[in-house]
Amino acid sequence: MTQPIIVWFRRDLRIVDHAALSAAADTGQPIVSLFVLDEDEPLGGAARWWLHYSLEEFAEDLGDLGLDLILRRGSAREVVPALAKEIGAEAVFWSRLYEPATIARDKDIKQSLRGAEIEARSFPGWLLLEPW
Repeated sequence: MTQPIIVWFRRDLRIVDHAALSAAADTGQPIVSLFVLDEDEPLGGAARWWLHYSLEEFAEDLGDLGLDLILRRGSAREVVPALAKEIGAEAVFWSRLYEPATIARDKDIKQSLRGAEIEARSFPGWLLLEPW
């Protein structure tokens, strides 16, 4: 049975030049596109308005590739590993964020996924050069 790869989208709502999406496509496995409205990172009204319309447009772009966008709400620390287990994912790929709190969260998620024997890989995000 072919196991899917989850591509967890966050602030990089694009399909062009997206390292995590490209890597998932290169595996030949089915791709599951995920966006989590992370309740650990509250958004103001203007940001929620922007996000709503951005996700609508992004879902259309993914649809052009034959992919559906799964939207979940909750703590990403819980939602991402839970979905990966629920669908029997082989791996979860995502683009890096660089704030200390998101780095810590991502490390927790990687540890949780790897503990469940699910590959977890992050890729360079939207910066020209990574801080390290």
